[in-house]
Amino acid sequence: MTMAEAAKIGEIFVTVTGDKSVLAHDHFERMKDGAVICNSGHFNVEIDIPALEKLSISKKPARPFVEEYAMKDGRHIYLLGEGRLINLTPRRTPAAVMI
Repeated sequence: MTMAEAAKIGEIFVTVTGDKSVLAHDHFERMKDGAVICNSGHFNVEIDIPALEKLSISKKPARPFVEEYAMKDGRHIYLLGEGRLINLTPRRTPAAVMI
């Protein structure tokens, strides 16, 4: 499945590739209302945040480390951690498990 296809049906998107613009303009246009996006890769270029900002009419904090982008068509997309690396492991996971 391509990202363009997944964008239409997914609700949570986590990038882990290290590539640029894994989530981009075309994907944001297809995402459902309430989609959550975050980066768990090594670089903060995986989510094209300038494209997300261009498509939105406003941005506001929804809660700590969560930004709500209101899109022109009324949908909302939630960006975690400003697109920077998010640690998705449980609090007490030993470091050895993460290697």
